[in-house]
Amino acid sequence: MSKTTNKTNYNNKNHSKNYHNTKNSTSSLSNKKNQFLNKPIYTYLILFISCLLVYFNSFNNELIYNWDDAGYILKNPYIDSLSWQNIKDIFSNFYFSNYQPLTLIVYAVIFKFVGTKVFLYHFVQFIFHVLNTFLVYKFISLLQEKKWISLGVALLFAVHPMHVESVAWISEMKDVLYTFFFLLALITYHYYVNKPDKKTKWYLWTIFLFILSLLSKPSAVIFSVVLLAMDLYYERLWRWKTWIEKIPFFLLSLAFGIITILAQEGAIQELGPVLKGYERALIVIYSYMLYLWKFFLPINLSAAYPYPIKDGGVLPTEYFIIPIAFIALCIIVYLLRKNKKFIWGILFFTINLLMVIQIIPVGGMIASERYTYIPYIGLSFSALTLMGKYIKNIKLNYIILGIVVVIFTFLAHQRTYYWRNGDVLFSDVLEKYPRYAYGYNNRGFLYWDHYAIDIYKDNPQMKEKYVEKALQDFTKAISLDYTYAEPFLNRGILYYNTGRPEQALADFNRFLELKPDNPDGLLNRANTLSTLGKFNEAIPDYNKYLTIKNDDPKAYMWRGVAYFNIQNYDSAIIDFNKSIEIDPDYYEPYYWLGVIYYNQQNYNDALKYLDLSISKNSNNVNSYIWKGLCYMNMNEYHKAIEQYSKAIEIDPNNITAYINRFNAYRLIGDVANAQKDFEILQKFQQ
Repeated sequence: MSKTTNKTNYNNKNHSKNYHNTKNSTSSLSNKKNQFLNKPIYTYLILFISCLLVYFNSFNNELIYNWDDAGYILKNPYIDSLSWQNIKDIFSNFYFSNYQPLTLIVYAVIFKFVGTKVFLYHFVQFIFHVLNTFLVYKFISLLQEKKWISLGVALLFAVHPMHVESVAWISEMKDVLYTFFFLLALITYHYYVNKPDKKTKWYLWTIFLFILSLLSKPSAVIFSVVLLAMDLYYERLWRWKTWIEKIPFFLLSLAFGIITILAQEGAIQELGPVLKGYERALIVIYSYMLYLWKFFLPINLSAAYPYPIKDGGVLPTEYFIIPIAFIALCIIVYLLRKNKKFIWGILFFTINLLMVIQIIPVGGMIASERYTYIPYIGLSFSALTLMGKYIKNIKLNYIILGIVVVIFTFLAHQRTYYWRNGDVLFSDVLEKYPRYAYGYNNRGFLYWDHYAIDIYKDNPQMKEKYVEKALQDFTKAISLDYTYAEPFLNRGILYYNTGRPEQALADFNRFLELKPDNPDGLLNRANTLSTLGKFNEAIPDYNKYLTIKNDDPKAYMWRGVAYFNIQNYDSAIIDFNKSIEIDPDYYEPYYWLGVIYYNQQNYNDALKYLDLSISKNSNNVNSYIWKGLCYMNMNEYHKAIEQYSKAIEIDPNNITAYINRFNAYRLIGDVANAQKDFEILQKFQQ
């Protein structure tokens, strides 16, 4: 009995030992699994794949020709060279009414490799977005220890549909670039505050990265205020040293703020409608709440969120209701004021929106999706912090987060389709806002300036189709807002270039009523008046234009032509010579000087300038014809025939050249060749 009992105890002992070993084994496997999941490489891989799932479809999207992309890529004089001189010019000049030299240098580097091929621009922008996602994860990890919150904020940043505009629109390269340096600067500032050693190094790094962010996009000026929010989070805001160390940051913000004002001086800015004080306040609240709402429910997105139309002079009803929601939000924030992380996230969100919620009316829209790129970091942090406070089950938090990320990934991927080209993008805007005059003008510009003039210039049927579509859009924009100047200018240019100068003149007149000193309007009206033979009326517009832009060689040339046509040859000669002085390679002023000297019977000087014209443009038929006339008057008929023949070689259908050559053949008694030219002329008449 005793032996049996002992045996049983022995077996139980062994069983216990085996159970313990099994438990240890399971625990070991679990630890290995956690170690696997906690490796940074796998976290960053998840973030990269999330970004890729959203944006791989956008790499071959076209340029948004009718919304800045043409200006930044196709027509940008600063990106066609990486010479030291060009880099110096980039840093010493404004472009597109902005000062963003670092962004232009990035464009220039890409342009050097692929020119205007869009893939690499989109790819570089995507890579910066990926890097920004990594930095968001790092930054949030420094603020708190919960990995799921850090991962969650980074994932929401990676796939949020409101961020598509910043990543898929090439013109917003500046957005992802300034954010890259902005986030790096926040990270180095964290090290400055929290690391006891090497404080000077981290402080200087923060200043340096801040400068790079400012050089990428002026919006970075808000960084100084964000640092104060960081100090509040670190509970060091009310120390005198904290404020002293911010002096360089605020001085830099002030300096770049002044630079931005100077850059935009004189630029055409759509400031939105004139509003009363309480209306402005309602717009600000609505804009803020719109950004908040779109964070949680990013549907019905649009490239433009225009100012509301005041039917009967009153803002729409929702603008009076939204403040109630805003008050409710303020109450919630107040009740949660002791939750430091939640409050900091809301503060981060709000500070980074201050400059874009129309407190100062800039732009013709109450909101833009690109403005959420940085602010939503704070809002994501607040939302996930609050979720973690009330949902203690980590697994459930991961499940909820995963569902949201999957939905947002799908919505964002779908959103990239609308950035495929300018037609799709603005047709979508107009579907959502059918009374948006700017949208019609913008799309009309695309149809006319890009499709009709560039893409389908050699296809008469398609060209006419897009001319008509453009005309309809410009006319629609005018019918929606008769005080909106730009569609009058654009429609006037369309009318002028399609042989309707009288209608063009009416549109230019209206445009200049709205913008009396606009150089584009002045120059276009002057050229239209000249086309109509109203040279005396055109000259004052040329004069006014040249007081604004005194370095335009074509304007001097055109005014010279106007003077020529009223037989004011002395003034014409001055203008033609001024045009040559500005641009010695421009052939037309040489041609016109040749014509003037011909009319003054100074045939030798006429030939000299006509030869110079031909040396600049050997295909200018009229230069050969006028040379022929010079030789005819000098009784050098064989030389005249030679010039007329060159003109015919370039343009076999030039009747004037055949007539003049026919007369020259008759004068030298070459009946056979004269008869041939006569027969050709008869065929033209048939």
